[in-house]
Amino acid sequence: MSFYKMLASALIGGTVFYLCHLPLAWLLGAMIGTLAYVKLSKQTPKLPFSFRTYGLIPIGYTIGEHFNKQTLMDMVTHLPSMLLMTVGLILFSLLLAVVTNKLTHSNLKSTIAGSIPGGLTQMIAISSEIKGIDLTVVTIIQVCRIITVIMLVPFIVYSPILHAGSTVVSVAGGAPVSWLILPFLAIAFIAGIIAKKCKFPTPFMLGPLIIIAILLLAGVNVPTVPTPIIAAAQVLIGIDLGLQMKFGKIENKSRFLAVSVISSIVLVSFSFLLSAILLGIEENISLLTAFIGLAPGGMAEMAILGQAVQADLTIITTYQLFRLLFILFIVPIIMKRIFLYMERRKEIKAVLK
Repeated sequence: MSFYKMLASALIGGTVFYLCHLPLAWLLGAMIGTLAYVKLSKQTPKLPFSFRTYGLIPIGYTIGEHFNKQTLMDMVTHLPSMLLMTVGLILFSLLLAVVTNKLTHSNLKSTIAGSIPGGLTQMIAISSEIKGIDLTVVTIIQVCRIITVIMLVPFIVYSPILHAGSTVVSVAGGAPVSWLILPFLAIAFIAGIIAKKCKFPTPFMLGPLIIIAILLLAGVNVPTVPTPIIAAAQVLIGIDLGLQMKFGKIENKSRFLAVSVISSIVLVSFSFLLSAILLGIEENISLLTAFIGLAPGGMAEMAILGQAVQADLTIITTYQLFRLLFILFIVPIIMKRIFLYMERRKEIKAVLK
């Protein structure tokens, strides 16, 4: 019964946001509705299946629809700028981690792991393999950043700053409901399973993305995802995000949360600065697309936002995916070396004393 009450609360939240013409209405509304139910009822219902998994499938499918031979060629040309922007964002994140550590007196290793703008699941998985990291600290910083980004970036995107405030599209694109979509969604789901077995990051988005892109490149007529399915996907992801907001036990929680939120806002501001710099490096990229592509949020959430404002999904996904892969494969090696250096310095200081 608690599950259905939570679902009703999420749908009410989405409906209110939709009627108020707020950005990402079904995702943000469902997230707020879920969070409100959990906090007020003090119950966390178990989901009958992975809401995020099924929510990501239509998102990956939609992104795959935007790929063609020209976009693949464009991706190669963006590699230098993607590397530059990614390294810049990560270095600034490390600086914020040091500042957060000084202000909260938390574990430096945990603060660094929490501040790196990777996905929540991915960073927890990476952190769990490194000794001396408090996963609670990592989770809190990551969740604070993700929620801050999801709440803040859409309002910046829809503001006059990026000239997208005149029209608000809660669910962009899409098409009337057609049964023809079902076989293709089934293929996308199978592709997600295969991607998971291959240990891809965010497999149930990348799997559908890859298979739909391949079908299109092969000349197959792929139907567009209906608007109601896109809305349902946003609701599922919103509920999942709402349930993730567990802050656990930590000393000086209020101070820690405040510092984490402020550092997240600063990081978003820096990503906006990077997007302005990117305009001078790359041609044919709008400030809107550059900002969403560099925003330190989850790849799925930024893809949904890009879809809602009709930005260039190919560019957004390319930059977001590159940063995610860089963090998954390169950052753990760098982190381990940094932590090893820190431990050696402590040992030297201990010997000198």
